[in-house]
Amino acid sequence: MRQNLVRPTLTEVTPLLQSQRGGTYVIVNFPDAIDHDTKAYKNIDNLGKSADEIKVSRWKTVKAIAQLVVLFCVALGFVYISVQLLLPPIEPGKRELLKLPRNVEELRDLKELLSFYMDNFYPRVLAVFVIIYIFLQTFSIPGSMWLSILGGALFGLPVALPVVCACCTIGSTHSYLLSQKFGKAFMKERYADKLDQLASHIQTHSSNLLNYIVVLRLSPFPPNWFANLAAPHVGIPLKTFILGTFFGVAGPSVIHVQAGETINTMANSSNFHIFTVENVSALVLIGLAVLIPVFLRRRIEQKAKREALKNGL
Repeated sequence: MRQNLVRPTLTEVTPLLQSQRGGTYVIVNFPDAIDHDTKAYKNIDNLGKSADEIKVSRWKTVKAIAQLVVLFCVALGFVYISVQLLLPPIEPGKRELLKLPRNVEELRDLKELLSFYMDNFYPRVLAVFVIIYIFLQTFSIPGSMWLSILGGALFGLPVALPVVCACCTIGSTHSYLLSQKFGKAFMKERYADKLDQLASHIQTHSSNLLNYIVVLRLSPFPPNWFANLAAPHVGIPLKTFILGTFFGVAGPSVIHVQAGETINTMANSSNFHIFTVENVSALVLIGLAVLIPVFLRRRIEQKAKREALKNGL
């Protein structure tokens, strides 16, 4: 037997992370006959496990995926029943318009259909909007952006913006909790390198984690679905995740909701633009504003360290 220095993945030693840049090392004993370059030892979870234990671990992953599929089917059934019960009867010729919009034309058609019922069934339409939005966000299904735009067209900025931010936060929190409960083995098997990179950034910004989460939500990378699923496995507390998500999605949501309001006065779909120079510039300014406290705090800390060193000398 001989000893080898192995640097474990950051996601595996989150409680042991140190503030030094060099990282944390652990001692792992390897039999002499083992080839240390094999991929079997890339995942520290498999070290010291027998073949039966690895099979049990894989079976747990399959079981977790099956449970997620069941939860998805139950949630989908709930959404379907809610739509059927809450929305008023729709004329047969217009039922095909009741679907998630994928372009401006479908968005305008759906908006016109639902606007017809807004006067008499406003709470019901709003409830259906909330249920579908949370469902999409929970299971990382594309379409949330178009729903945000639809919300602006139907309800206006004062109502749509807080509703969209709340729905996005609730759905993302559901995604966080589902990944925490069922997705640990799957995420670390499929996205180990990306998790390590994100964990490294989290460690670097641990003293300003809320600001970092807000900026993370404003930027397109990593995608929101990955941030939701990865967060519980890289040491992001749930409370910080919720607050960072709510304030982080506010900027893009303002753009989407305002874009929805323009549909009501738009002459044709060719005049519809989600992202403009003004909108993108506003997002950049928001991101810089969030980072200002971080820069100021670091400057103060650096100044305090220099003074401490000077006084010590």
